[in-house]
Amino acid sequence: MNRWARAVGVALVLLAEAVASGVDIGFSVSGGGGFMGHLGFYLEARPVDLRSQLVVGAPGGLYLSGEVVYPLPLYLWLRPYLAGGVAVGLAAYTAPGELRLRLGERWYAMFSLGVQFPERGYRPYLEVSQVVGSEGFQRVTVGFIAELR
Repeated sequence: MNRWARAVGVALVLLAEAVASGVDIGFSVSGGGGFMGHLGFYLEARPVDLRSQLVVGAPGGLYLSGEVVYPLPLYLWLRPYLAGGVAVGLAAYTAPGELRLRLGERWYAMFSLGVQFPERGYRPYLEVSQVVGSEGFQRVTVGFIAELR
Protein backbone atom coordinates (compact mmCIF):
# COMPACT_ATOMS: atom_id res chain seq x y z
CA MET A 1 0.00 0.00 0.00
CA ASN A 2 2.81 2.41 0.84
CA ARG A 3 4.54 1.96 -2.54
CA TRP A 4 1.23 2.40 -4.34
CA ALA A 5 0.49 5.66 -2.49
CA ARG A 6 4.00 6.96 -3.22
CA ALA A 7 3.63 6.10 -6.93
CA VAL A 8 0.27 7.89 -7.12
CA GLY A 9 1.75 10.96 -5.38
CA VAL A 10 4.69 11.14 -7.79
CA ALA A 11 2.33 10.68 -10.76
CA LEU A 12 0.10 13.54 -9.54
CA VAL A 13 3.09 15.88 -9.13
CA LEU A 14 4.35 15.04 -12.63
CA LEU A 15 0.87 15.50 -14.11
CA ALA A 16 0.47 18.86 -12.36
CA GLU A 17 3.83 20.02 -13.71
CA ALA A 18 2.88 18.89 -17.22
CA VAL A 19 -0.37 20.86 -17.37
CA ALA A 20 0.63 23.83 -15.20
CA SER A 21 1.05 27.19 -16.85
CA GLY A 22 3.22 28.55 -14.06
CA VAL A 23 5.05 28.01 -10.80
CA ASP A 24 3.67 29.86 -7.77
CA ILE A 25 6.27 31.11 -5.27
CA GLY A 26 5.48 33.35 -2.31
CA PHE A 27 6.20 34.50 1.21
CA SER A 28 3.64 35.21 3.92
CA VAL A 29 3.25 36.69 7.36
CA SER A 30 0.60 35.16 9.60
CA GLY A 31 -1.59 37.13 11.98
CA GLY A 32 0.56 35.94 14.89
CA GLY A 33 3.76 37.28 13.31
CA GLY A 34 5.15 33.99 11.98
CA PHE A 35 6.71 33.74 8.54
CA MET A 36 5.69 31.19 5.90
CA GLY A 37 6.80 30.30 2.40
CA HIS A 38 5.14 28.32 -0.35
CA LEU A 39 5.89 26.66 -3.65
CA GLY A 40 3.21 25.38 -5.99
CA PHE A 41 1.69 25.12 -9.44
CA TYR A 42 -0.72 27.52 -11.17
CA LEU A 43 -3.03 26.59 -14.06
CA GLU A 44 -4.78 29.27 -16.06
CA ALA A 45 -8.13 27.96 -17.24
CA ARG A 46 -11.05 30.12 -18.23
CA PRO A 47 -13.23 31.25 -16.41
CA VAL A 48 -11.45 30.02 -13.26
CA ASP A 49 -7.79 29.29 -12.51
CA LEU A 50 -6.47 26.47 -10.32
CA ARG A 51 -3.51 26.42 -7.99
CA SER A 52 -1.85 24.11 -5.52
CA GLN A 53 0.67 25.08 -2.85
CA LEU A 54 2.94 23.36 -0.37
CA VAL A 55 3.15 25.81 2.55
CA VAL A 56 6.05 25.66 5.01
CA GLY A 57 5.99 27.43 8.38
CA ALA A 58 2.24 27.48 9.01
CA PRO A 59 1.13 27.36 12.66
CA GLY A 60 0.40 23.62 12.34
CA GLY A 61 3.57 22.86 10.34
CA LEU A 62 3.27 21.92 6.67
CA TYR A 63 0.10 21.83 4.62
CA LEU A 64 -0.77 21.07 1.03
CA SER A 65 -3.58 23.11 -0.51
CA GLY A 66 -5.69 23.16 -3.64
CA GLU A 67 -7.68 26.26 -4.57
CA VAL A 68 -9.98 27.55 -7.27
CA VAL A 69 -9.12 31.15 -8.24
CA TYR A 70 -11.85 33.32 -9.79
CA PRO A 71 -10.45 36.47 -11.45
CA LEU A 72 -13.10 39.17 -11.27
CA PRO A 73 -14.20 40.50 -14.68
CA LEU A 74 -13.14 44.09 -13.88
CA TYR A 75 -9.55 44.24 -15.12
CA LEU A 76 -7.82 47.55 -15.60
CA TRP A 77 -4.23 47.72 -14.39
CA LEU A 78 -4.76 45.27 -11.55
CA ARG A 79 -6.46 41.89 -11.80
CA PRO A 80 -8.52 41.31 -8.60
CA TYR A 81 -9.49 37.77 -7.67
CA LEU A 82 -11.28 35.61 -5.11
CA ALA A 83 -10.03 32.15 -4.17
CA GLY A 84 -11.29 29.28 -2.08
CA GLY A 85 -10.19 25.75 -1.43
CA VAL A 86 -9.11 23.10 1.01
CA ALA A 87 -5.80 22.22 2.62
CA VAL A 88 -4.58 19.08 4.31
CA GLY A 89 -1.92 19.05 7.02
CA LEU A 90 1.31 17.09 6.77
CA ALA A 91 2.99 15.98 9.99
CA ALA A 92 6.38 14.32 10.41
CA TYR A 93 7.08 11.94 13.28
CA THR A 94 10.30 10.20 14.13
CA ALA A 95 10.68 6.72 15.47
CA PRO A 96 13.91 4.82 16.12
CA GLY A 97 15.60 4.61 12.72
CA GLU A 98 12.74 6.03 10.64
CA LEU A 99 10.79 9.12 9.68
CA ARG A 100 7.02 8.89 9.21
CA LEU A 101 4.78 11.35 7.40
CA ARG A 102 1.10 11.59 8.25
CA LEU A 103 -1.25 13.15 5.75
CA GLY A 104 -4.71 14.32 6.74
CA GLU A 105 -4.54 14.77 10.50
CA ARG A 106 -5.60 18.39 10.03
CA TRP A 107 -7.98 19.80 7.42
CA TYR A 108 -8.49 23.47 6.60
CA ALA A 109 -10.83 25.59 4.50
CA MET A 110 -9.16 28.56 2.80
CA PHE A 111 -10.63 31.84 1.54
CA SER A 112 -8.52 34.50 -0.17
CA LEU A 113 -8.87 37.94 -1.71
CA GLY A 114 -6.04 39.38 -3.78
CA VAL A 115 -4.79 41.34 -6.75
CA GLN A 116 -2.44 40.29 -9.51
CA PHE A 117 -0.24 42.91 -11.13
CA PRO A 118 0.57 43.15 -14.89
CA GLU A 119 2.67 40.38 -16.45
CA ARG A 120 6.38 40.81 -17.10
CA GLY A 121 7.27 37.18 -17.81
CA TYR A 122 6.12 36.65 -14.25
CA ARG A 123 2.98 37.89 -12.50
CA PRO A 124 3.38 39.39 -8.99
CA TYR A 125 0.44 39.31 -6.59
CA LEU A 126 -0.65 40.46 -3.14
CA GLU A 127 -3.19 38.43 -1.18
CA VAL A 128 -4.99 38.28 2.17
CA SER A 129 -6.18 34.82 3.29
CA GLN A 130 -8.28 33.37 6.08
CA VAL A 131 -7.52 29.76 6.96
CA VAL A 132 -10.27 28.04 8.99
CA GLY A 133 -9.61 24.77 10.79
CA SER A 134 -8.17 23.26 13.93
CA GLU A 135 -5.49 25.97 13.98
CA GLY A 136 -7.11 28.81 12.07
CA PHE A 137 -5.10 31.89 11.14
CA GLN A 138 -4.89 34.81 8.73
CA ARG A 139 -2.01 35.48 6.39
CA VAL A 140 -0.82 38.22 4.06
CA THR A 141 1.10 36.90 1.05
CA VAL A 142 3.40 38.52 -1.48
CA GLY A 143 4.32 36.24 -4.34
CA PHE A 144 4.64 35.75 -8.06
CA ILE A 145 3.68 33.27 -10.73
CA ALA A 146 6.55 32.46 -13.06
CA GLU A 147 5.51 31.20 -16.49
CA LEU A 148 6.74 27.73 -17.45
CA ARG A 149 6.27 28.10 -21.19
